[in-house]
Amino acid sequence: MYKKDIDQFLADFKSISSYDEVGNKFYFIFEDHIRGGQWTLMYYDNEKKWTTHGKGEFYSDIEELPLSEEQLKLFIYKNRKYINNVIRQQKVSVTS
Repeated sequence: MYKKDIDQFLADFKSISSYDEVGNKFYFIFEDHIRGGQWTLMYYDNEKKWTTHGKGEFYSDIEELPLSEEQLKLFIYKNRKYINNVIRQQKVSVTS
């Protein structure tokens, strides 16, 4: 995933993510390969705010971590393999 791919992922985020009506946010869940759990990347459309949260069997981040645009793109880049795995699974599910 390179810069243009990251920009495309962000542009498509609402269409490839789920929506939480209670929290008024879009969210995308993928593997946290370092801690052995999952990451949730969230976007609050009304506030134009991005956050992350990690959770696993033996850990849970205390709260969501807000991300600047630079932090967001670096986070996506570092986790591109696991994000792409989810996107590939979605494409298989849609075409199956």
